[in-house]
Amino acid sequence: MTPRITIVTPSFNQAAFIERTLRSVLDQEYENLEYFVVDGGSTDGSVEIIQRYADQLAWWVSEPDRGQTDALNKGLARATGDIVAYINSDDYYLPGAFESAVAAFERTGARWVAGASRFVNEDGSLRNVWRAELPRVGRHMWVVGPVGWPQPSSFWRRDVFEEFGTFREDMHYVFDTEYGVRLALAGVLPGIIDEELAVRVVHSQAKSWDTRPFEREALKIVELHRGQLSLAERARLAPIEIYKRARLRLAR
Repeated sequence: MTPRITIVTPSFNQAAFIERTLRSVLDQEYENLEYFVVDGGSTDGSVEIIQRYADQLAWWVSEPDRGQTDALNKGLARATGDIVAYINSDDYYLPGAFESAVAAFERTGARWVAGASRFVNEDGSLRNVWRAELPRVGRHMWVVGPVGWPQPSSFWRRDVFEEFGTFREDMHYVFDTEYGVRLALAGVLPGIIDEELAVRVVHSQAKSWDTRPFEREALKIVELHRGQLSLAERARLAPIEIYKRARLRLAR
């Protein structure tokens, strides 16, 4: 049998985009799919769109939550898939994404895999393609860089979350990066897929439109993981951290 894949879509007031997201998951026609939609109590017509697809969903809910990570962790708590992933309600998968991810798990033996993500404007015009790659610099740069992987094109074995925990609910912007750093520091590196698996839509209402909150929260990754570095790595980290904190203070 093909491995079961659980996909979670967190959403809040994304009626302009969510149907394309839903269709991109369902149109994969993957035979062993478990699909959850966790809506935060939308009031813009999103719920009516979700209801149209309810018979194709394993579970969905629309209720107030504590934000994106709370929604994701609700879905992860219910997941029964061998492989899990999440796609935000304004992003979408490209055809064949699930088959490519499954093949990468089989080919690499990795516990998580990351492919490329295409970034486009609302009109569909291409901005850039972010290709995943293994970290090539010292571990001190993983926490302060921080190193990252294209989230829309990332898939994990469910047992990774059982071993390393779920997404931090006290982080709202770089929780996915922190999770990747958490795994990498434990020696769990991704298998890399060169193919483009998903599309991130860049628009003015997206949380990622303003990068300043991301830069501020990224320094929390340093605080969380500094203790896992050697004394020499911490010494190399210190001046970079000082510089980044000073730059943020000037920006304010």
